Amino acid sequence: MSQNVQEQGFTIMIEQDKAEKNFTAYIPALRLGAVGDTLEEVRENARDLLLMEIESLRKNGKELPEENCIVETLTIKLPV
Repeated sequence: MSQNVQEQGFTIMIEQDKAEKNFTAYIPALRLGAVGDTLEEVRENARDLLLMEIESLRKNGKELPEENCIVETLTIKLPV
């Protein structure tokens, strides 16, 4: 028996921490964060965490949040 599947994208921001030698991912719509030693691992950890959170929301009768993220570059003037 096949299961209906729906694709939904979520914004994810990934930051490399050179001091800790790892990567941190943040999913603003759900305010979730994940860590991994490589880009591949942090993406996988973020995906797993996202799926667990969605499962929990649905189990508790809550709706998935809509994207609420604004990504932009803030330019400032610095004295030289």
